[in-house]
Amino acid sequence: MAERFEIKNPSDDTIVGNVHIPEKPIQTPIPVVVQCHGFKSFKDWGFHPFLSERLNEAGFAAIRFNFSHNGVEGDSQDFDRLDLFEKNTFSKEMEDLEAVLDTIPNLPGGDRLDSSWVAVIAHSRGAAAGVLVGSKHPNVKTLVTWAGISTVHRYSNEIMEAWKKEGKIEIPNLRTGQQMPMDVSILEDLEQFRDKYDILNACSDLKIPLLVVHGDEDETVPFMEGSLLHDHSPRGLRKLQIVPGGTHTFGAEHPFAGTTEDLDEAIRV
Repeated sequence: MAERFEIKNPSDDTIVGNVHIPEKPIQTPIPVVVQCHGFKSFKDWGFHPFLSERLNEAGFAAIRFNFSHNGVEGDSQDFDRLDLFEKNTFSKEMEDLEAVLDTIPNLPGGDRLDSSWVAVIAHSRGAAAGVLVGSKHPNVKTLVTWAGISTVHRYSNEIMEAWKKEGKIEIPNLRTGQQMPMDVSILEDLEQFRDKYDILNACSDLKIPLLVVHGDEDETVPFMEGSLLHDHSPRGLRKLQIVPGGTHTFGAEHPFAGTTEDLDEAIRV
């Protein structure tokens, strides 16, 4: 069973998502898994609904949501709000995830959910918010990164200089053919909160388990970044699961054409 929700973060931005309640819970109240999508992605992209279904089959409630400034309006699967995407800072994504975590008791079916036991599964760029928020939020008991980034600083000096000079840059979306704008406020956010956004430092301070799942043929976020997430986390709390031959999306596409061996491997662990 899946139900739609719409909430506001403290900045009054709209967050749209879906709660999936299992027919046969692993226990009651039901432990929760929150899914964070990556860059140029959304809650309904490719494997995300399938992952929610698989988590339900295992007895967990699953929550997937759109970051408020991901560029997708409501339940759309098109990037029809590039005006929002243009302003999508890591600060906003962290605020969004905190809002979802704090609102779990008030979501559809929230009275059946164990909001004090939450796992976060974060893909790609979503790992930044996942680790930075999840490492500090009292209700998050487990973190999982899928092809997760190890640093938010991903731009060359040349790009940053041009960004400041022009006030924005544009990046291509190869799937849709769109040129997606990024305002200089994104760069300013990165520079202002450099220490706050130190993902590896957050890993080193973890008090909860971290599972790093990464394909060794990831063409977008190199496997080395997954290794860094693992290596900077405390012994006894960390696990690295390599998906041999796995790509950035474990072979999954959008629209979703069915599972793959690599995706099944990522979910299985």
